[in-house]
Amino acid sequence: MRFYSKVVIPFFYDFSMDSEQINEGRKSILSRIKEEKVLEIGFGTAINLKFYPDNVKHIIGIDANEGMLKQAEKKIAESNIKVEIIHQSSESLPFEDNSFDAVVSTYTLCSIKNVASALKEIYRLLKPTGRYYFLEHGLADKPFTQKLQHLLNPIQNIWADGCNLNRDMKRIIETTGFKIVEMKNYYMKRDPKIVGYMYEGIAEKGNKEL
Repeated sequence: MRFYSKVVIPFFYDFSMDSEQINEGRKSILSRIKEEKVLEIGFGTAINLKFYPDNVKHIIGIDANEGMLKQAEKKIAESNIKVEIIHQSSESLPFEDNSFDAVVSTYTLCSIKNVASALKEIYRLLKPTGRYYFLEHGLADKPFTQKLQHLLNPIQNIWADGCNLNRDMKRIIETTGFKIVEMKNYYMKRDPKIVGYMYEGIAEKGNKEL
């Protein structure tokens, strides 16, 4: 892994993504989790840990960036939640079908190269009654903002190590076979509109078998 991805990006992520305005969304979606065991895709530097409700006792965190997981170690050590981390891509996961009641992703789908494969894995791993909790930024609802997102996406992709501005998260999630049962869209306060249009919601398995 390049030095930029392994060292610079984890430091920048931990600094920039643990802000009051961003964490409002984290608190909102994570507080909805009722399950005891969670698989978190894109575990990153473990920013979410402090926002999980008390009923969550066990988290398995997946991340492809070794530097992110290294940065997470202190937070894990200070947490009361049992955390197992696995360093690998979420596009192919080492678990049996129907293994989890809950899967979480926050600020993750934007950066996965083959996002369809990752969502298919989430779908595969969820039990029939399982729930997928997501908080993602993506394609905005205003045509002008969308044009800016498409224009600036190549630059964002390079400097933010694979992050995309212009993914239609609702369409991507539903195309995988999920049924979105709850979702709200909003612009994050004080963020530039091109990076601050949020998709916050809960999805369940639909009738489509993948």
